[in-house]
Amino acid sequence: MKTKKRIFLPKWQRWFMVPLFVSMWLFITYMEFFNPDNSENLGIVGYVFMSLLFLGVGVMMYLMTSGKLPAYIIEETKEKEK
Repeated sequence: MKTKKRIFLPKWQRWFMVPLFVSMWLFITYMEFFNPDNSENLGIVGYVFMSLLFLGVGVMMYLMTSGKLPAYIIEETKEKEK
């Protein structure tokens, strides 16, 4: 008989990772648009792609720590006892 275990991330990671992603996004926004010494730009397409990527990862981390999206699914087979 197979049993499936759904493993979720601990809730403390929500309070660590989501603010980390927000602060990295704010730093990249500052470097892209408000830093006069920045000679290399992402461009609008690169910035939108990067923002959507950070948003997707942040939402995924929130769902994995809130118990809605499992981080791992472990399948175990149990033998019948005689």
